[in-house]
This record gives sequence, structure tokens and C-alpha cells, in this order.
Amino acid sequence: MRQFISGSEPAYTALENRARTACIRFQGEDMPPGCSPHVADVGFEVDRATGAAKLYVTTGINYRGNDPAVREWLTAGVKQFRSFTNLRRWIQETLGRAFNGMAANGTEPNAAETRDRAAPITDMSAIHGAIRDLYRPLYLDEDKLFARLRERVLGQDAALKGLAAVMQRHCARRSPSRPAVLFAVGPSGVGKTRTADVLAQVLREFDSQNNGYQFLRLDMTEYQEAHRVSQLIGAPQGYVGHGEGSQLIDALRANPKTIVLFDEIEKAHPAILRVLMNAMDAGRLSTASHAGSGREVDCRHAIFMFTSNLDAKSILDELESREAFGERSIEDEVCRRRLHAAGIPPEIIGRIGRFLVYRPLSPDTRAEIMAMAIAEVGQEYGLNVAYVEPSVIIDLMQKTRSTAFGVRPERYMIDDCLGGVFATAAETNVSGPVRVAGPPFECAAHELTEHAAEVPHESGDDEGTEPRDTGGD
Repeated sequence: MRQFISGSEPAYTALENRARTACIRFQGEDMPPGCSPHVADVGFEVDRATGAAKLYVTTGINYRGNDPAVREWLTAGVKQFRSFTNLRRWIQETLGRAFNGMAANGTEPNAAETRDRAAPITDMSAIHGAIRDLYRPLYLDEDKLFARLRERVLGQDAALKGLAAVMQRHCARRSPSRPAVLFAVGPSGVGKTRTADVLAQVLREFDSQNNGYQFLRLDMTEYQEAHRVSQLIGAPQGYVGHGEGSQLIDALRANPKTIVLFDEIEKAHPAILRVLMNAMDAGRLSTASHAGSGREVDCRHAIFMFTSNLDAKSILDELESREAFGERSIEDEVCRRRLHAAGIPPEIIGRIGRFLVYRPLSPDTRAEIMAMAIAEVGQEYGLNVAYVEPSVIIDLMQKTRSTAFGVRPERYMIDDCLGGVFATAAETNVSGPVRVAGPPFECAAHELTEHAAEVPHESGDDEGTEPRDTGGD
């Protein structure tokens, strides 16, 4: 912030004009002595209608100084002013005093503070490089991202290609103006919810050095009443729940790079949807839980994903009749029109950046998902499922012939049928990879026969003989 303390009149005038059109952000600005870390991102914004100004700063800074105004700003993450002139005066006077090592009452800092700054207990210069740009762009290879997603979400290649394209652009933006907003539409149990979870896992793998993206799932069936808004963004002062945690605000404050899944969005109360509109437009979410602080959370780096199976059959039937699967412009038009007709507010539909269409799963895809689900259920019992005999999957699929609910009921069927043998295998401490066979179902150690890996013996003496039975799978 040193550059702003000594800023000239023309420089401040230019900054004010820019801040009237968008939030102007500066990265890696020096913070006053006593701050850890010593650098942070700051932002300037001016309301075009009222002239009120805001000064943002990255939250999470530990301030050891004794100026209460500076501490309040760093704690809240934003400070509001009646005008940009007042903002400038506060920077040059209050922050200027803090940078010069003066306390709020104009006295010199005490010896302990001076010693703390002069002899830090760690090499902060080595840390600055690592934390200077917490929001550095993540440059993704779209094809590689798509390949990683389709390894874990089966049968939805068209939707995943669209998702990979959006993520490649959003993650490459150093200063996005709003979060990425996607709407996944399709039947129940075909991978919409799983996609958001898998996306967070894959992005963490690509961005492992910077903690990556986190995942938050909000089930909108829990937000069907207006008073549930406080559960998302906190309750205002004087109301029950004031000062308690709020799911969305807490998650975004802990990690602005959060993938937020609003599952079954059509079930949310309209008040919930209104709260999200400013977040999707301006990239900021206001909370009333901190009275007087005007606290706002930056969600421009977040990813908002809505899911719905509302009128999914009509959407799929129309796209099928028009042979338009994978045609983005047609998918976009059909989804917006039919979801609006089905009751999704136009204010939400108009803020969606990309629609992802999920199709019913084919029998082959269901079989692949069944095999993956068996391995995942086995992991819950501490087992490493290395091989599942085809007869197991065939038997389980025959027990769950209905596809109306996708593959979700099949996980329950797996646990009903295989949970007992998994528990027995875990109890007997079966070590290493296991093999699932049946019916009747059994789970035992999976061992490869020695000759399964042998190179076939080539000899003229064997000419004309029947091939040897290797006993392989």
C-alpha cells in the first residue's frame, strides 16, 4: 500500500474513475508492519449512484500492531467510506501512520513490537515468493482435463467436454469478474452431482502446490423456507443465529476457489435464489452476520454449479428429435426455454454461463459404473477390490432393471448383496487385492497364477498340439 500513501492527485483521480466501472484489484501489495503475511491483494470500488467507496483486502492476515482501525479493516476484509476522498484520506493518514510505525495515539511502538519487526523468527523473504500470488492463474490443457474427468464420470462425454472448455478459460483468468456458473440438467442418477465432486478432485491434482479447489455441496431440499437464507450467509444482528457459522460464506472465506454445488436448485425458496444473483453478477456475496462491518466475500474465483432434473425428459426428447446433442447454441436455447417454462426464475436462467446436458446411461455404461461402485463400496470396508467376475455384475444389474433413478439405487443393492462378504473378508484380515465372485457371492484374496505371466514357449516339437490352458481369467 506504500504506493497509495504517496499517490498523486492525477493517479487517484484515474483510480476513482476506473473503480466506478468495476472493482479494481492490485495484487501483492505491502501491508503495514506487524502483518503476517506481509503482502495481500487489495481492491477499490466506487458506487456510481451514491459515490460511496469500498477498500477491500485479502482476509486471513494476522496483525500484531495496535491500530484498531487497521485491525478492523484487515479482520473484516473491507472498509466502507462515504466518498472516494474519504477513502484516500484514510489510506494516507491511517495507513500512513501504521507504515511509519506510529500507534493510533501518535506514540512510538513499544520495544517488543520493534524487536519483533527487526528480528522475525523466520525468513519472510523466502515465504513471500510462495504466497505472493494466491490467485495465480491455472493453465489447464482442455483435452487432458476432459480425459481425467471421463475416467471417473462415465457416459457423459458431451457434458464433460463443455465443462472442460469452461474450466480451461475460467481458471486461466487472473482477475475474473464473476464466478463460473454452470447448470447441469438431466435425469436423476446419471452423474450430475458426481461431476462437481470429481471436478474438485481433478483440479486439486492439477493445482496441488496451491491447495487447489475445494468442494461444497448444498442440497436445496434443505432450503425450501425463506428463513434458511441465514443458514447460507448468516443471520443479522438481533436475530436468532447471529454470530453462528454460515455454510456458503464460511466456505468461500476459507477458500475463494471453491466449487459450490447447488443440488436440485428448483427446490430452493426464491429468497435463496435472490441472494445468489449479486454473487453471479458482481462476484461478491454480502453477509449480514457481522453488523456494521459491511462484510462481503469475494467469490469471483469460485465455480457455481446448479443441478436439476426438472423437465429433463422434455429437454432430452426435443434435443433428440432435432438431433442437436452437442450443439451448444441449440442446447442453450432449449434448456433456457424449457426450464423457464418449468418454473426456474428467469433471473437465474439469464445468469447461467453454460448448460451441461446429461443423457440417460446405456446398459454398457451402467455395467462399468457398477464395477466402479463395487470397488468403492469395498474400499469402505478397507478392501482393495482388484477384480470382479462378470457374473457378479450381471446378477446385480438383473436385480435393478429399472433405470428411472439412474445408477443411484445400485449402490444400495451392492451393499445389500456384498456388504456381508466384504465385512467377513475384512474381519479375517484378507491382505492385498481381493476378488469378488458369485453368485453365491464371495470375496477372497486375488492371486495371479505363476504361468499367467509366462512368455509362450516356442518350439518346433509343439507344432500341431493344442494350446496350453493357462488358467487365466
